[in-house]
Amino acid sequence: MLKTHFKFESTTKPSTEKKSYYFSFTTLVMVLLVAGIDSAQASSQEKLTVSAKGSQITFAGEHVGMTFSGVFNKWDAELILPPETSPKIIATFDVASAKTGDSTYDSTLPEGDWFDVENHPTGVFKSSQIIAKDNDYQVTGTLTLRGISQPVSFLLKNNSTTLTASFSIDRLAYKIGMDSDPDAEWVSKEIKMTLTLLKEKKGDLKSTEI
Repeated sequence: MLKTHFKFESTTKPSTEKKSYYFSFTTLVMVLLVAGIDSAQASSQEKLTVSAKGSQITFAGEHVGMTFSGVFNKWDAELILPPETSPKIIATFDVASAKTGDSTYDSTLPEGDWFDVENHPTGVFKSSQIIAKDNDYQVTGTLTLRGISQPVSFLLKNNSTTLTASFSIDRLAYKIGMDSDPDAEWVSKEIKMTLTLLKEKKGDLKSTEI
């Protein structure tokens, strides 16, 4: 009886140790997996602060049938993108910093009929919704120029090193050039905006084109 008893104890004890080891190992694996998932999610989160250093917000249109283009030289933006729970984009730009390289355009743009820099020196974009779409982001928001806010939407493309987007605005909806060219006979009604943002970590981020 004692011999049988000892044999039972002998076979049961290793089994308990094996189960204990198995559960400990499984727990460790699960902890590592969860940590890995959390790490991957953290690394995929996009929190960017960008400015005109090494970057651009550009605009383009037509004047008497000829294409013109320009760039805003002073601006900054903050982007918090999915999978963050409260994604947002806020961009502020100095309207007076718009330059085309053409002295006639550059002297006309700040005037009251066009950008009205004296009364409205700042333009602002604020997002209202950002939705992840495959590897990119569908952005909806409001662009304010000359104190007038209009809805805009665009696809922010997530490239390997940059975020890029383009969209058109109706200059007449912002009363830009409304007095001198209300029928868009000289300057096109549609003005194309283009963005490119150089991706870096928050705190060091620079932007490229918008």
